Amino acid sequence: MNITISTGKGQGKTLLSAFDSALYDAGVSNYNLIVLSSIIPPGTMIKQQKYKTPENEYGHKLYIVMSEKRSRESGRYIGAAVGWCQEEDGRGIFVEHSFIENSEDMVKVQLEDEVKKSLSDLCHLRGYSFTPKKMNIKMCVTKVTDMPSSVLVVAIYKAEGWEQAIS
Repeated sequence: MNITISTGKGQGKTLLSAFDSALYDAGVSNYNLIVLSSIIPPGTMIKQQKYKTPENEYGHKLYIVMSEKRSRESGRYIGAAVGWCQEEDGRGIFVEHSFIENSEDMVKVQLEDEVKKSLSDLCHLRGYSFTPKKMNIKMCVTKVTDMPSSVLVVAIYKAEGWEQAIS
């Protein structure tokens, strides 16, 4: 299985439209999102790139793990992160965190610290080996200006169509 990690930033007149703009930036705005817990199946390869929705998948279900943050607090920084660790066979764990702070550096430091702590706990619970060197993290951070803003990181598992009713 392949999982794609994509990020998005957006602004809008409302928090909801800012979130939709971030989904658009990440390439997943035309799906019905189904948020999963954080288990990575064995045999999984993870790649980091912007996702492009195939035209024939408009309205499909999309299985994801997601971290997102929205704010209208002008001058503040918002950040979202997805972190992960994998065992040799490809199985592993995702964790998701988000923050709002007064500086970009503070957001990044807090995201990295929380991801590291969470991965350590989740790996320990499952008997997986954990070292900070095995940790991967993808962040998205932006400064909120005069419009509501949103950031997100999505781990995209797969799209699935809807069953067609037979008349």
